[in-house]
Amino acid sequence: FQIVNGYFVHYFAPREMPVFPKNVIFVIDRSGSMAGRKIEQTRDALLKILQDLRPEDHFSIITFSSKVAEWKSSLLQATAENVASAAGFVQTLSASGGTNINHALLTAVSVLDKAERLPERSVSMIILLTDGQPTSGE
Repeated sequence: FQIVNGYFVHYFAPREMPVFPKNVIFVIDRSGSMAGRKIEQTRDALLKILQDLRPEDHFSIITFSSKVAEWKSSLLQATAENVASAAGFVQTLSASGGTNINHALLTAVSVLDKAERLPERSVSMIILLTDGQPTSGE
């Protein structure tokens, strides 16, 4: 358990389980309802998560409001350079517009489906950070 800057975090992982490379897409809500403290918390959380990626992991970031935007069009290896670039992008996130969760998630699934040259025995996942329900799209 950890409490940092008013956040409560619970990490859990069995010690005897092997660590597999991750292919992760972060889907980040930047709609108007995320303005203020919520977008600040989201940026802080995402920056911390990016620091915890391992070099064998692959990742990308998709942001959404009424429209969906991809940070990069494919998964990138979590090299120090790529993580630093992503952190710079995360620092620029601001909130406005509606909430099109469906389009954002479909985009994330498409990126994972098209991914090539990923490590064998890797685990693909989508991490959705949002504060609410869809207000646009499906």
